Amino acid sequence: MANFAVLDGDYILNTIIADSKEIAEEITGKVCIEYTTEMAEPGGTYDGTHFIQVKPHPSWVLNANKEWEPPFPSPENTDEYYHTWDEESVSWVKNFN
Repeated sequence: MANFAVLDGDYILNTIIADSKEIAEEITGKVCIEYTTEMAEPGGTYDGTHFIQVKPHPSWVLNANKEWEPPFPSPENTDEYYHTWDEESVSWVKNFN
């Protein structure tokens, strides 16, 4: 059994487990691409070589490794608090334990 991304163009509709690509495509009626180490996520895209995850926030950008990153890195976490992304203010905010 193998994992396949079910595509509509470059958009990932869903994922399926099947014995072969031919069976996956017969079941879905769509083009299917096998994935092993790179996860395919419904709602994401496939650029012909890489699966690109769903964009987590509108302000984030795709880097050279095909991963989404914030406009600027997260501050270092401490034992007292951690940071989460706040899209409304386009900034990292502290969340206290």
